[in-house]
Amino acid sequence: MTAPNHPAPTSDISASGLSAARRANLGRLLAPRHILLIGGAQVEGALRNLKRHGYAGEIYVVNPKRAEIGGHPCLRSIAEVPVAPDAVYLGINADATIAALHELAEKGAGGVIAYASGFSELGEAGAARNRALIAASGEMAVVGPNCYGLVNYVNAGSMWPSGYQPLTSGRGAAVIAQSGNVAIHLSANQRAVPFSYLISAGNQAVLGFEDYIDHLADDPHVTAIGLFLEGIRDVPAFAQSCLRASAKGKPVIVCRSGRSELGAAMAASHTSSLAGQNEYYDALFSRLNVMSAETVPQFLELLKLASAAPEIKGLRAAAFSSSGGDNGLAADFLSFAGFTLPPPTPAQTAAIAALLPDYAQVSNPLDFTAGYWGNEALLTPIFTEMLTGEVDFGVMIMDHPHPKVGEDSGEPILAMIRALHAAGKASGKPVFMASVNPESIPEPVRDWMTEIGVTPLQGLHDAAEVLGRWTRYLARRAEHPLPPARLPLLAAPARTVNEGEAKARLAAHGLPVPAGRILTLAELADLPDDLGGRFVLKVLDDRLPHKTEAGGVALNLATRADVVAAAETMVQRVTAHDPRITPERFLLEPMQPAPLAELIIGAKRDPLFGMVLVIGAGGILVELMADAKPLLLPVTRAEVEAALTGLKSFALLDGFRGRPKAALAPIVEAVMAVAAYAEAHGDSLSEIDVNPLMVYPGHVVAVDALIVEG
Repeated sequence: MTAPNHPAPTSDISASGLSAARRANLGRLLAPRHILLIGGAQVEGALRNLKRHGYAGEIYVVNPKRAEIGGHPCLRSIAEVPVAPDAVYLGINADATIAALHELAEKGAGGVIAYASGFSELGEAGAARNRALIAASGEMAVVGPNCYGLVNYVNAGSMWPSGYQPLTSGRGAAVIAQSGNVAIHLSANQRAVPFSYLISAGNQAVLGFEDYIDHLADDPHVTAIGLFLEGIRDVPAFAQSCLRASAKGKPVIVCRSGRSELGAAMAASHTSSLAGQNEYYDALFSRLNVMSAETVPQFLELLKLASAAPEIKGLRAAAFSSSGGDNGLAADFLSFAGFTLPPPTPAQTAAIAALLPDYAQVSNPLDFTAGYWGNEALLTPIFTEMLTGEVDFGVMIMDHPHPKVGEDSGEPILAMIRALHAAGKASGKPVFMASVNPESIPEPVRDWMTEIGVTPLQGLHDAAEVLGRWTRYLARRAEHPLPPARLPLLAAPARTVNEGEAKARLAAHGLPVPAGRILTLAELADLPDDLGGRFVLKVLDDRLPHKTEAGGVALNLATRADVVAAAETMVQRVTAHDPRITPERFLLEPMQPAPLAELIIGAKRDPLFGMVLVIGAGGILVELMADAKPLLLPVTRAEVEAALTGLKSFALLDGFRGRPKAALAPIVEAVMAVAAYAEAHGDSLSEIDVNPLMVYPGHVVAVDALIVEG
């Protein structure tokens, strides 16, 4: 099989934190000239795989208690091994693993698979072992601990205890999985996914996702990089390595567990990783143009598309089958995935109608009727005509008969696949075959289809969804061949800045705020009798971030007497709320008219993701609707506008029920002002909260603001 040529941008990005020595040792681990296996039961399985899959390098086994394992004589110690092994499999307990790592580092070994558990996943006792393992590793490329091993489809130098299906391509997707068992599941898939490497990463004590991605981006055997992850240990380094993979033309695809509260708890106990924070992960992956899969089948299908499928240029699909039911499902799922199905033009309709039975109708999706089942000669021109229109790709919906139906039952399917292939070749459009049932394309048929350039997709719902994600990935890559190297901003801890000062700081960066005045109680008494409008009065004190709960806000004040009485009442209420506070300053602002909508703009420092900007429905809707979009700083105007239009409450800004529309530009500028302040003060900022930002047809105004800084 020849993988598609996805052209890569020519510019490069600096690598992750891999030292030159460890990078070289990781290369030795993935292309070993000699393999050393230490242990007993796990070594037996690994030796069977090395023999079965034809590993041609040198093999050494160390076990002081046995004379031989699997036909290989056993050496009694690492000291007896005659070479500095490129790759080592340690199938021994945790403490023995640490001792062996010391010896292997002195011997000059390259990479090591540390199978043992009992490290950081076990709390403080395990954490101490983990620190010892890191210290013993030196510059070796250590995978794990608490991992299953490595399947090497490139040179068969696998260190993997259980059986796995053979692949002959030697080129394909490299997958790094925190879960060893999930890696086993992936190795047993029945979806014709080409692999280069499967790596069970375990606890990532030494090598992390960022290191694997950084190294694999340069490997010519790798077509795409898949990650089954529970958490990321270093977000900036992870982001940098993904940008580097993008620069090298290697799509990164993620399937993440730990998205639910219980799942996050399980992930933490499993690998001691930081999991959860779904929206932040989504924002990170969106920025990096990393494709996400919600399920393992979607993950496998995306890996297949990224490794073996031609590129799709747009979201216009042509679909065809011999069943109205199948076409109805295809229309639904393709539409849900963001595709359109343009109707054939009058010229196409006439040409196709002349080829179909009289009772057939020309449409998209096209029902070519059961009467043409398996008729390659008639279906080839029909499919070709459908694909020559204003569409970007074609998909045929078809299930292969069960093998027990009969040996010849699949021949009509093969004929229709040949027709699809010929039509794709004639039109120059990518073609796919999607089965309704995920299990209904036999392995020989999958392999043959992939060889001739018809990509098999298994399960119509997943097929439409992954085609949509793949197409949008390609569009974003074409628009931004190299994502901007904008990594998360980090900040530090925390004191509250009162609303008056917070508004002044944010206004200096462009945030519209009311024309307010900061006054003492004595200065309030000097105001005119008639204020000339309605005003709001607020207590100002850095120790009082939530003024309303303390009785520190009064509305609809029109006279000096109103203001003074409100201020005196506030002093009593606030002091009763917190005896440490005696209010001395007040913020007086004009009341704002009822807006079209209220928004919240926030920025918050997350310990893993750095500064995160949040845009959402504000006011009382914050908790009621939970309608917000996070973005990682720094951010662009286009990203802000996309987040706004993606809110569930966007209809309130867009002329809901005949109300005026709000101009988006002032909202975007207000968000960018908050972002600009956050970027300028990233070393000291902990949190910003602008709520609400009142939105009017042509302008916005922030009526409340809070800053928390270190």
